[in-house]
Parts: sequence; structure tokens; C-alpha cells
Amino acid sequence: MLTVSTQIAVGDDLPTFTRMLNSVSFADEIIIFNMEREDKEVLQLFKKCKARVINIKTPKVVEYIRGQQIVESKYKWVLIMDYDEVIPDALASEIKSISSEVVTEFGAYYLTRRNFSLGYPLRHGGFGDDQVPRLFYKQNFVSWSKEIHGMPKIRGEFGYASSPMEHHKDASLAQMVDKTNRYTDVEALQFFQAKVEAVTTTTLIRKTLMEFIRRYFLKAGFLDGRIGMIQALYQSYAIYLRYAKLYELQKNKGIL
Repeated sequence: MLTVSTQIAVGDDLPTFTRMLNSVSFADEIIIFNMEREDKEVLQLFKKCKARVINIKTPKVVEYIRGQQIVESKYKWVLIMDYDEVIPDALASEIKSISSEVVTEFGAYYLTRRNFSLGYPLRHGGFGDDQVPRLFYKQNFVSWSKEIHGMPKIRGEFGYASSPMEHHKDASLAQMVDKTNRYTDVEALQFFQAKVEAVTTTTLIRKTLMEFIRRYFLKAGFLDGRIGMIQALYQSYAIYLRYAKLYELQKNKGIL
């Protein structure tokens, strides 16, 4: 028996969320963590898919609620889904097979994601080998780190599903900028609390430039054409913003 646990926030695209829900219609239970959405359309969708809705304050990053998403599950297997992901038929069959096993070999599974940005596939630039821990045997779950992109702890070993999922990660540039602004707030604060060395002009230039070189040249982002260039520039901007915000924190606290 399988639970799908997901979430939706203010600003998340409703057609994208609906597509995700349709792709996991094989689940025995759907839990939606509702991050302050009150519009009529989303409330009707909750009712239509017979979801169990848990209303919460919007966290800075989704890792803050990952553990709760698993603990709240009614069934022994839990599939964690972001609102912009899709489970194709081949992966759905594999997940159903895994979750029907009486004895499990693994405590959780990594799923491979095929990433899309602004509607275009990302095969290079560091996005082509994206694997995320998403399918969990509930009783083997221990905890989930609240750091950005933090990893879970489980009892036992991780397995790897063979079929990929889809991740339509950037519906628009406006959405990208909004998410980056939220995430870099948290990243800068975590770096500050970890007492990362003082940010200098050299730090800002080196970190920003090296991220572009890594994405576009070393990870062959140029092979993805214009979207590869957009992503390489954008990811280097995100790195710049992280360290610029760290500089601001250090300056305001009198460290610089």
C-alpha cells in the first residue's frame, strides 16, 4: 500500500500541480501539505482527488517538512513528490511493484529525474545525472536534514529505481527568481552560522565565475544550446546572490 505525500505553495502553477496529481493516481492515499493556498480552484482540486490536506505555514525551504511528510503517511510506503514532477507509466509500474513486496531489500529508493527548464530538456550542465531520494519504507525512515538539499537518514540501504521521473523545474524566469531569492536567504544564513570566512571582492568574482565555467564548460552545458547558456548564467547568478547575502550578514554583524 502506497501514500503519495506532496505540497503546494502560493505561486505554484495549478495546471502543473494537477498534472503531477494525475500521474500518481495509482496511490492508495494522497497527502497534500497546503502552504497557505486559499484560492477556490485549488480547494476544489483537493476535494476532487480526495486528498488528506494538512494546512501549514510556508517554510523557507521544503526540507523543513520532509520528515513530517513521511511520518504522516497512513501506509508503509511513501512517495515524496514536488508539485512540478511527473511519474511516467514505466516508473509507476516499478513503484507499484516495489510497494507491493512483502519483504523489502532496501529501506528507500533514489529516483532519477529528467529535468526540464522553460519547457526545454536539460541533458548537460550538471542536470543530466540528478538523483533524489523519494520512495521510502516508512518504518525504516529515521530523519531528514533541514539544510537546503539535505539528505534523509534511514535504516538499511538505498536502492535505485531504473525508470526516470520528469522534473519541470522552471515554468518561468519569474518563478526561478522567486525561488532563488528564498533559497539564498536560507543558504546565506546557514553559511553565516557556520562561520564561513569573510566574503571579499575576490570571493564574489571567483565563486560566480567558477560556477559558470563548471556548468557551461566542464559539465558541457553548451551542448543544451540556448537553455544551457541561460542555466549556466542563472546558476552563477544564484551563487553570486548567496555570497552577496552572506557579505551583507557579515557586514551588518560587524564581522567585516
